[in-house]
Amino acid sequence: MLRIKRLKIEIMTSNGVYGFDNTFTEGLNFIASEDNTCGKSSIIAAIYYCLGFEEIIGGKGEKVLTSVYKTSIEEGESIWPVLESGAYLEISNGKEVITIYRAAKMENRDNKLITVYHCGIDEIGDPNKLTEDMYVHMPNSTVNKKGFHSYLETFLHIELPLVPASDDGTRKLYLQLIFSGMFIEQKHGWADILSGIPVLGIRESKKRVLEFIMHLDTLENEKKKDYLRTLDNSIKHEWDSLIKELIVLTNRETCTPQGLPLTPKILSEEDYSKISINKDNDSIDEYIEDLKEQYNNLTIMKPKIVDNFDEIQTELNETETSIEEFERELYKHRSLLYSENSSIDKLTNNLEIIDTDIRNNKDAARLRNLGSELDLATSKDTCPLCNQAIQDTLIPDTSHIQVMSIDENIRHLNAQKEMLEFAQSSHRRNKEKIQEKITQLENSLFTLRSLAKSLRNDLYSINDNISESIIHKRLQLDSEINSLNRMSEFFNNQKLKLKELSDAWKDYLKDKSTLPKKKFSDLDDEKIRTLRNHFISNLTQFGYKSILNLNQVEISSESYLPVIEGFDMKFDSSASDNVRAIWAFVLALLQTSNDKSGNHPGVLIFDEPAQHSIVINDMEKFFDYIIKLKNSQVIIGITVKDSDTRQAISKLPAEKYNLIRVPNKAFRKLPLENE
Repeated sequence: MLRIKRLKIEIMTSNGVYGFDNTFTEGLNFIASEDNTCGKSSIIAAIYYCLGFEEIIGGKGEKVLTSVYKTSIEEGESIWPVLESGAYLEISNGKEVITIYRAAKMENRDNKLITVYHCGIDEIGDPNKLTEDMYVHMPNSTVNKKGFHSYLETFLHIELPLVPASDDGTRKLYLQLIFSGMFIEQKHGWADILSGIPVLGIRESKKRVLEFIMHLDTLENEKKKDYLRTLDNSIKHEWDSLIKELIVLTNRETCTPQGLPLTPKILSEEDYSKISINKDNDSIDEYIEDLKEQYNNLTIMKPKIVDNFDEIQTELNETETSIEEFERELYKHRSLLYSENSSIDKLTNNLEIIDTDIRNNKDAARLRNLGSELDLATSKDTCPLCNQAIQDTLIPDTSHIQVMSIDENIRHLNAQKEMLEFAQSSHRRNKEKIQEKITQLENSLFTLRSLAKSLRNDLYSINDNISESIIHKRLQLDSEINSLNRMSEFFNNQKLKLKELSDAWKDYLKDKSTLPKKKFSDLDDEKIRTLRNHFISNLTQFGYKSILNLNQVEISSESYLPVIEGFDMKFDSSASDNVRAIWAFVLALLQTSNDKSGNHPGVLIFDEPAQHSIVINDMEKFFDYIIKLKNSQVIIGITVKDSDTRQAISKLPAEKYNLIRVPNKAFRKLPLENE
């Protein structure tokens, strides 16, 4: 709940203090002047400014305020320069009262600074009353403790939801957006429903505001859906990264992963147990045990060459044979790699040619269409002299050749482009696999060549020398065992992460299954029906005539705005009826919130609602309707230049409204405090 209790504007000049100081009551309040240029909007702008809602007017900071706050005050023939200016706004949440002070022009005070007095205006200066400085329109001013809008949210007992932002993140639904559905300012507010809503990076901001005001369950559902969409993407991304990492890791060690699910799934105990590593058709544990056995056998072998000469010669022969086989395999894969690179280059060149052809054909089609609009025969593929068809080609026309038109060419070229892009993607995947195989073969060749070198050294060494090949094998086996152990350990750790992701996926699917099948809950449907009923009733009451059958009006389930046969009803409305529709909708929102326990703070501001020569009888009905509202405060800035408007106000029961008269100039010289 928000109630504006008092506004005090102070503008310091060399001729004293000028300003405005008036109180507001529950129910209907008029700020009325004889002319439209007396400063009513400047007074109302101060309310927006103190609340930090000036973006509804169209900007940030003091620049949205009129020159009377920043430049000069006129008094008769005299003009007094403004030295300093600011405004005090006393507000209530129904239980507590605070006063907000914000400077408009002050040498040593930034306009982003707001002072909050935990008392009414008359009690400012009491040392027993708490005073706090806060900031507005700065990073985190909606979430930090000293951010004014964060404080105001708490003070008004509003819990702002997180909603999707245009950058695909989530942000709080700003207070400025919410109050743009309640504060209708004069310049832009009467163009359309919620036309004054600021652009603050919230996706579908009008929709989110209406969901919040009516307190629709769908807001929570949408929030949950967005959270689940983010969670879905996050789990899939982590799962994909983890699987790719494991595949690259195992391939680097010439191993093969088994049982890895490429996409998220709920892993049963059986599924989990099947996730393993194989090498040479053995499990990794068996393979490592085999290597350890080989290593242990080498430790008991006689280390002198004279004892192992025949075995060394045989092993060298086998090693050299393996080297030749690996070299042939490596040569074959390098040839394949060259072939893939060549294919990719050709496809890239072909795609560039096709892109050029598509552009040229689209340009030709565009020029043809332009010519068609100019009614030129050549642009219609027709000869202007003989009226015979002109083909889209310079190839001689023959009866047995069917030449495609430009549009058919474009479709054909696009199809070719898709096919070539698919082929190019396939060749790139093949290239990656071949490159991995080449790396494995090069590593194996390096190992075999090192072993062959050691074996040759053994053969040509003195017989009593220690066998270099045996020592080399030991070192090689020890290195491979350690490397495979590290890989196996890392793989097992990643398996645990995979299990955690599987559990998260299970929770995600469970939460997803609990989402309501219908977009709206039964209560949401009831609230939307209530909004429609109030809106149509208000249209009837205010003399809306642009649509004969108002039962055709519906509230869109997508935007929550009024539509007729799926189209914005504004298109069928006259200018004055569009204003009536804004009255009707803004009031219907408040009524719906009151009826169905919504989040409306119960305050409305209309600046000059008598737009586009509204009939005075309809204005009377508008005023009469407002005074019957319960639990609300409405402030109307209005010009009473003509007698009809004055009579419309005077017809209201005197105890039902508060009239604040603005003389020729809104800001008069204020008496000194001791006067």
